[in-house]
Amino acid sequence: MKKYFYTDGTTNFGPFSLEELKEKHISRDTMVWFQELGEWKRAETVSELNELFLLAPPPLPGVKAPEVTKTNKSSVPSDVKPPKTWLVESILATLLCCLPFGIVGIVYASKVETRFYAGDLVGAVKASSSAETWTLVSFFFGLFGFLVFIGMAIFGTSLAFLFN
Repeated sequence: MKKYFYTDGTTNFGPFSLEELKEKHISRDTMVWFQELGEWKRAETVSELNELFLLAPPPLPGVKAPEVTKTNKSSVPSDVKPPKTWLVESILATLLCCLPFGIVGIVYASKVETRFYAGDLVGAVKASSSAETWTLVSFFFGLFGFLVFIGMAIFGTSLAFLFN
C-alpha cells in the first residue's frame, strides 16, 4: 500500500494512505511525496491525487497562494513576541527538585515556540501557562521534600541527643 507524506513548509506529515490523505484537506499547492515519486511535488501535478480536488474550485486567476515558510507566522501579527517558554526553568526544576513534574513542564515548554511559529498563538499561550504551572509545582514539591528531609534530620538528631 502506497504511503503519502505532505508538508506545510516547516513540518512533514505522514505517512498516510490515500483515504487518510483525503481527510487532511490538502490544497492543490500542497507539496506531497511518496517513495515512487522521488522528489516533492505539488499535489495537483500527481495524477492519482486529482480526485482530491474534483469538488474544490481552482485558485483565482492572478492570485498567488501564500507560500508557507518558517518566517511566515500566518495569523500571528509580526509585532507579537512568542510567550515565555519556561524551558530553562523546567529543566532546572527537573534536575534539582522533582523529576516527574519537571518532565511535564519540559514537554509543555517545548511546545510553546512550535505552536507560536505555526500560527497558533492561543495554543502557544496555553502551553506556556501549563509549562509555568508544572515548573512551579515541581519546584515547590522539591522544596517541600527538602524541608521535610531537614525537619526529619533535626528531629532524628534531637532524639539521638535525648537518648544518649
